[in-house]
Amino acid sequence: MRTHAPLIAVDLGSSFIKGAVLDPDTLAIGHVERVPFPDPIAGIDPGLREFDPRQIVDATRALLERLLQHAPDAEGIVMCGQLHGMVLADERGNAVSNAINWQDQRALQPYPGGEGSYFDEIDRRLGAEDRRRLGNEARPGVPLCYLFWLACRGRLPDRPAVVAAIPDFVVANLCGGTPTTDVTHAFGHGALDVEASDWHRAAIERLGLA
Repeated sequence: MRTHAPLIAVDLGSSFIKGAVLDPDTLAIGHVERVPFPDPIAGIDPGLREFDPRQIVDATRALLERLLQHAPDAEGIVMCGQLHGMVLADERGNAVSNAINWQDQRALQPYPGGEGSYFDEIDRRLGAEDRRRLGNEARPGVPLCYLFWLACRGRLPDRPAVVAAIPDFVVANLCGGTPTTDVTHAFGHGALDVEASDWHRAAIERLGLA
């Protein structure tokens, strides 16, 4: 006798969007499906790794529709995805930027009017204490670096926007709501204050992203 309805699991990987039906009663994984993750946008700087956010949502929706044929009584979705990806979205969940993922290397481009790269400039602005509180694990492929690059180039939206992890953006679009996030995503964004277990708001402000 079934005591729990099935769940649908989705993984937004960088090569494929994968899904399956989870049976909480038997702890079984069934009906594994996958669709290709959308191709990166062509014709841009090779150091940039950007994607059309609408294509990500459409591909995920198509996968869910296939899985729902196997589990029409599913009571929920569990989702995970690329740790360092982001989409800027408005309060209605509409994308106001392309999706950028962990493969992006824009922070390693030369910083205009200075020495070294954008990544080096971030390090100069933050200093040793901020780096310590950020966990001493500086990485160029995180949203904090993408946002700094966009800010320096005047390419941030001219209206309020939410910095959404790619799974949060997809969920908001599937549900018709505003993207929300948990403080645990601060690590994936490169902005976790490991002492306070909160966003490192001072570091964010020092990079002109408040």
